[in-house]
Amino acid sequence: MAPAYDALVIGTGFGGAVAACRLSQAGLSVRVLERGLRYPKGSFPRDFEDPRNGWLWQHRQGLFDIKLLKGMSVVQAAGYGGGSLIYANVHLRPPPDVFASGWPEGYSREALDPYYDLVAHMLDVQPITASARGLPPKTKRMQEVAKKLGREAQFFHPNLAVRFAPAGEPLPNKFGVLQEGCNYCGECDIGCNRRAKNTLDLNYLAVAEQRGAEVTTQAEVTRIEPLSPGYRVTFTDHASAGMQRTVDARRVFLCAGAVNTTELLLRNRDVLGTLPDLSARLGSRYSANGDFLAFAFDTKEPWDPAVGPTITTGMVVEEGQGKDKTWFLFQEGGHPVQAAGLMMAMDPDRAMTLPADLLQRELVKVLRTRSKEMASIENERGRFQAVFLAMGRDKSNGRLSLSPITRELQVQWDVPANLPLYRTQEQLCEDVARALGTRAAYNPLWERLHLPVSVHNLGGCAMAEEPAYGVLKPDGEVHGYPGLYVMDGAALPVGIGVNPSSSIAAVAERNVEQVIRQVKDAPGWTAPERAPVRAAPAYPPRASMRMMPEVETVASPVVPGTDPLGDVVIPPGGTVASPTPVVGLRFTERMKGFLQPGHPAPDDFDGAARAGQRAGQTAEFVVTITLPNLDRFLAQESHGGIVQGTLNVRGFTPPGGAPVENGVFNLFVGTERFYERRMLYLLPFTGVDGQPYLLDGYKEVNDDAGFDVWSDTSTLYTVLRKGHERSGPVVASGIIRLHLPDFLQQLTTFSVLGTSSPLKQADAMRRFGGMFMGTLWDVFARAKFD
Repeated sequence: MAPAYDALVIGTGFGGAVAACRLSQAGLSVRVLERGLRYPKGSFPRDFEDPRNGWLWQHRQGLFDIKLLKGMSVVQAAGYGGGSLIYANVHLRPPPDVFASGWPEGYSREALDPYYDLVAHMLDVQPITASARGLPPKTKRMQEVAKKLGREAQFFHPNLAVRFAPAGEPLPNKFGVLQEGCNYCGECDIGCNRRAKNTLDLNYLAVAEQRGAEVTTQAEVTRIEPLSPGYRVTFTDHASAGMQRTVDARRVFLCAGAVNTTELLLRNRDVLGTLPDLSARLGSRYSANGDFLAFAFDTKEPWDPAVGPTITTGMVVEEGQGKDKTWFLFQEGGHPVQAAGLMMAMDPDRAMTLPADLLQRELVKVLRTRSKEMASIENERGRFQAVFLAMGRDKSNGRLSLSPITRELQVQWDVPANLPLYRTQEQLCEDVARALGTRAAYNPLWERLHLPVSVHNLGGCAMAEEPAYGVLKPDGEVHGYPGLYVMDGAALPVGIGVNPSSSIAAVAERNVEQVIRQVKDAPGWTAPERAPVRAAPAYPPRASMRMMPEVETVASPVVPGTDPLGDVVIPPGGTVASPTPVVGLRFTERMKGFLQPGHPAPDDFDGAARAGQRAGQTAEFVVTITLPNLDRFLAQESHGGIVQGTLNVRGFTPPGGAPVENGVFNLFVGTERFYERRMLYLLPFTGVDGQPYLLDGYKEVNDDAGFDVWSDTSTLYTVLRKGHERSGPVVASGIIRLHLPDFLQQLTTFSVLGTSSPLKQADAMRRFGGMFMGTLWDVFARAKFD
């Protein structure tokens, strides 16, 4: 039996919308599956008291899908229109050198420019300067800041997919869909209830439906199985109580977003076994696109974050040369007026003190509670809150995978390798905040745990000529699976450093055009908007002396688009250096001891250690501790750092040990006792049984009888917990110690990050040593004088 459809498109973001539109225009029968809801005008959630009421995908298929993965916190959209429903509307083309390496043959800015033009035409992009309402206050503030920082030549207004027509007047767009003009309400990133955003359901997807595409929402795809010919796709119908349904199609276009597309293919290869021949490179070359989030509170002048589109300006930062070059964009941000309390929960000066020993999920729970408590913040105070957004060219060295036993999705992300980018982004955030008369504050997941938050996930199914190097062919077809395509952000092989919506759509335009040419056996096929058309004459055609009608003029509605980044001036030596030093520190520590499983009294550390020693239950770790920003490390009460390395616990880890996954170290955290401090170690890992575990340890530093400075700073009282949270049950306990030879070796491993100046390196070591010895003095000596 022939498949029911010529093409099935999974997902309706910037890749899926393009594919659905062009395949329908080419006359193919098209079915579209979208896991989220449709959002007609005025239907986006607005209950700011209850996050379960329409906001979260995990609760009745809400708008936001937030994944707290190991190594990364991921924010995605779920709805008809994909990420366009909640993104900040920004459309930029990356500089040409982005395509110089990592891309397959045939990709360049010059080759993609016609498709960027097409995307700009479909989405009617234009900068904020096109608005008759004038520039929002935050837009003006940023232009003043750029001038003050000597970065005016790198300042620009990005193109936005926003309708800057008069507000409150519904008028048809070029595709016949009614839209209103932007009223500067600041609600772009929670869904525009006025249809002033040029979201994909109002253009590309509207055209697809006009051309006959059948759309099913609340349809979550779970299985892809090859047929002969074509594929059978199974989906969960959330609109029908979770019923399982199938669709057959000759070709399948997977466009569920970089993370979800990669996860779906991983599950079909590694769990269901329906796509066993997918490349071993599946999941690799994941990029968070250098996303970085910061804030500023109590700005000198009103920022008015709720006035205007979410993002209206940008600045380029470029430092270094060649492979060591750091390149990123800084963009101002905003938020709806109702979110002021949530933002204030990020303010370390007004917020309640957080415990130092919170991991990712526990920290998010505390922040939710705090934001509810502060939700009644006065609107006037909220006018002086600024949001900073940065993105840049990270190493694209992450990996998405499934946990071997639990099959949960996880991300391996190397924060230390990407620190040069994050450090430079922090520097500019500090500079901008200072220019606004205040100081920068940071996303708590970054501040406390050094976990990035990404809203621009890319990679995981990278394009490459050979399956040994990537999952997809250069046209987006999956190696080894004819007729199966990926056309979303997962296909991009590198982080591009700019808002990626235009690039995802332009690559999809290029690749779906090639597919249609092949399927239709029409080498010249192109999107109707790009094809030359004959303009209708303004008067009846006249006949010449030879009775031949006049030839009508030929025109194309797509014109070359503007490139705001192309007008940015980068001096030969790079952009102006930041006056803000961001210096870090790194050292390696080895500790050894004994942990006894199932010891009857988990807090009897000495007894458990002796029992473990008798039974040969050894425990050892070698970890590198990184303090990304020494100034903040010294100023914070939590004194936190990043831990990476290897942990070996007999019976729980493989013989070669298990990698520590996003560990946290806290130095000299205060306790309820005035003259007591604790050093905390939280080392998550995956055991030999594939289950998650957490080594939860502390060094207790206080002045007991006798000279106990060495024993206090070298003795780690340890429990091993099931799971990756501190609430998990204890499965082993004991003591791990820093031995003197290992301590002497540790002293040789100290290195200073972020500067090559011997004076600055010496100053960093002096300040760290001063804090360390000063705390010991307070604990062991000052107590005697007081």
